[in-house]
Amino acid sequence: MKRSHLLIVGCGDIGCRVAPLLLAQGWLVSGLCRSPDRLPDSLSNRIQGDYTKPDSLLAASELGADFLLFTPTPTSFDQAGYQQGYAEGARAVASVLAPHIRHILALSSTRVYAEREGGWVDEESALASTDPYVAALLLAEDELRRAATTTVIRPSGLYDGANPTWLREVMAGKVSSAGQQYSNRIHRDDLAHIISELLILAQRGEPIPPTLNANDDEPATIASVEAWCLKALGITATGERTSANRANRRVSNQRLRALGMSLQYPSYREGYAVAIARAQTT
Repeated sequence: MKRSHLLIVGCGDIGCRVAPLLLAQGWLVSGLCRSPDRLPDSLSNRIQGDYTKPDSLLAASELGADFLLFTPTPTSFDQAGYQQGYAEGARAVASVLAPHIRHILALSSTRVYAEREGGWVDEESALASTDPYVAALLLAEDELRRAATTTVIRPSGLYDGANPTWLREVMAGKVSSAGQQYSNRIHRDDLAHIISELLILAQRGEPIPPTLNANDDEPATIASVEAWCLKALGITATGERTSANRANRRVSNQRLRALGMSLQYPSYREGYAVAIARAQTT
């Protein structure tokens, strides 16, 4: 029986978390990125390639993978970087790799939603299509959908306990000036498990949704997350940090939960408890 083969394009942190989950299930897993020497030796293939350049994907197209995970990032954090990293990258993947692929999973972002007043959003909510950064994300989604059967996963803020940049500010006693705005998050390990479970469902021929938000169970105000962390740290706030204006929305994960997906970190409490424990020992 032919082993299922996953090609991870743009294989970085999330791809490297997904790979061992599927390798343990007997899959072949290949990774493509600009520096493949940084990828784990356990991968079936480590391929050098720049997914924004079609010619750079030709070697990967010959591997015979039947599933593809696309994890793009902007090449720079301006409009041009989003256009190149997302829209142009998706166009190259669609033209060179998609014709050989049974099902694509692609990471996008909950940034695409228009809501900014603290309301709830789900996969059918209005999109901020006039935002040029969002336009690049949506164009990438559309390029892939036109080329092959595609599930777009829209994660909210990614975090884990290894590099708690935001937490270090709280540990210094500084709280946000935008504390009443809502924040949303998904732990990197939970996102990897969601991806692997979706791929296994697709392998079995079971239907999976074309769009899926990846978010934990509890959107929360920044102030409430900070207050919990301060209490867990046993410290009090001593100052305020200026926070940039950000989207203010609550992301629903009802579709995710309806699929029977479990979360190791269902709220910020479980996730930041681990981050705090690690930060206090380093």
